[in-house]
Amino acid sequence: MINVQNLLKYLLLFSIVTLSTYYIPNCSIMNEHAIYIGLLAGTTFALLDRYMPHIVIIEKKQEEKNYPY
Repeated sequence: MINVQNLLKYLLLFSIVTLSTYYIPNCSIMNEHAIYIGLLAGTTFALLDRYMPHIVIIEKKQEEKNYPY
């Protein structure tokens, strides 16, 4: 099943990177190259989001360290 929220996130990143690659540089980059850079960024983000979605570090308070559970 396709997660629509993640797909929207990846498509948004792809479009932002593609548009910024096309419009920001002083030299004109061909549309094809801007799309390749957007695809590379979107794919990299999708892989990182898939295999390392988040890291949660839980630190216990000083009082809780004395309890054995």
